[in-house]
Amino acid sequence: MIKLKELKPGDIIQVDFEGQRRIGDITDVSLGDKKVRVCHGDQDYWYDFHDCYAIPLDDQQLIELGFHTIQVGEGGDKAWEKGPFTMKMDLKKPDEHTLLHYRDETRHVHAPEIRFVHQLQHHYKGMTNFGLTWSG
Repeated sequence: MIKLKELKPGDIIQVDFEGQRRIGDITDVSLGDKKVRVCHGDQDYWYDFHDCYAIPLDDQQLIELGFHTIQVGEGGDKAWEKGPFTMKMDLKKPDEHTLLHYRDETRHVHAPEIRFVHQLQHHYKGMTNFGLTWSG
């Protein structure tokens, strides 16, 4: 389950409504009510945070966010790029980590801190000052 304090407006998450999961963008977070307002196209609804789920960060999600592969290494290592922002995933055990680079800043992020789309969005925003959204 996702933690409410991790969520911010602009984050892309999944929500469960009567057994159906939908992907949307967070437009508001109410810590007091423990609810999150999520936009699905032209409509937005409030959801209990227990119905919110993180989206695993995988190749398909990176492509949808506008990244493209610039390098594939042995053991599944990959490097991705979106403009001047690059991300290299080193999947070797036991030191699984990701290197994020934007202009003159580089972050060495250990695996648990960047397994989901919203976590990448937070790092991207912190480094570039721009929100990371769907490329469409």
